[in-house]
Amino acid sequence: MRFPATLDPARFLAGYWQKAPLFFPSGIDALTPVLIPDELAWLATLPDVESRLIYTHDDGGICRYRVEHGPFDDTTLMQLPDSNWTLLVQDVEKHLPDFRALFAQVPFIPDWRIDDLMVSFAAPGGSVGPHRDHYDVFLCQGEGKREWRITAADKVEASVASAELSLLQPFDAQQEYLAEDGDVLYLPPGVPHWGIAQDRCMTYSIGMRAPQLSEFTTTLDRLFPGRRRAAVSKQDLATFYQDPDLSLDEALSGLISERALQRAQACFRLAACPEPDKLAITFGSLVTDPKAWLAPDRMTIKAARTALAEIRQQNALSLHGMARVAYTVGGSGSGGAMRVFANGFQRETDPALAGSVAELCRQRKLHSGDFDHWYKEARSRELLEWLLSCGVFDLGDE
Repeated sequence: MRFPATLDPARFLAGYWQKAPLFFPSGIDALTPVLIPDELAWLATLPDVESRLIYTHDDGGICRYRVEHGPFDDTTLMQLPDSNWTLLVQDVEKHLPDFRALFAQVPFIPDWRIDDLMVSFAAPGGSVGPHRDHYDVFLCQGEGKREWRITAADKVEASVASAELSLLQPFDAQQEYLAEDGDVLYLPPGVPHWGIAQDRCMTYSIGMRAPQLSEFTTTLDRLFPGRRRAAVSKQDLATFYQDPDLSLDEALSGLISERALQRAQACFRLAACPEPDKLAITFGSLVTDPKAWLAPDRMTIKAARTALAEIRQQNALSLHGMARVAYTVGGSGSGGAMRVFANGFQRETDPALAGSVAELCRQRKLHSGDFDHWYKEARSRELLEWLLSCGVFDLGDE
């Protein structure tokens, strides 16, 4: 990511992250890889892909919107009009793992914080309407042009423009940007924005994961049943994790930092958070838990041990596109232990393996030499078997 003027990653985090929008003219030299509209349309026909079509209707000068959910059939997509619609596909990098490469544009953000890559194609006039999100997002413009309008959070009110979309209207734009190929718009949570396609355009959205207190308490109850619960209001359950003080040294591959856990404790204090070790287990399990329809298949440890012996001769072993892996090391109340999290599950292991786990998170692959290193030692082999049992690795047709 190329920062404007005198900014660098540290200054961006200090001055803009979770604080203020920022437009990056020519923020990316070239988006690679890229999707063509036909490939995006193909994804939208698949049953395990989350997709939406949003139509814009001009009702006497007032824009109204209608949403349809996929999967879509080829006929529907081929008969779309020449204007006023947007096709959006979530989790593109999970279905097409090569697109994880776009996350390298934000190396200053911890990878456990990155949720997904959403790609949208819009015909002229296409939009999802004026709205606000509860998470940070980097909106990277591919081909075509999109106008972005931004206003302050207190300048809009809810409307009835659509019963299915959380839209804001009237919308009094205070800032406007025309995003072209390579431009990037960063938006912190809660900032009202409205993107309108000026021509046929593709937008790649790198969205962040911001757990809610409701999700945290559900995970806490699942992992530690029978605990004493605190009374929490519906409004408080909607509280999101926040990290406006995020620093560069936290952006190590796979690491959930001690500061992240301290923030979680502060954000979710209303849930009567447990002792630090249980807090870490709950938070790590939550942020690595994939969507139910995206979770890779699991296997028993016995089956994993057999499979590991059979695939040992492979040149490389890659993480599944849908796998989420992270770890914590040390910290208060942990006794110096390391915990590895994979697809919502967790295991305590030797802190000496932190470097190997971090490298696996960074590369998302084990090359032949790495594989031999992991396999030779009992402690790393056991961890490898456990990761395999969690569905972390892509075994292809194995």
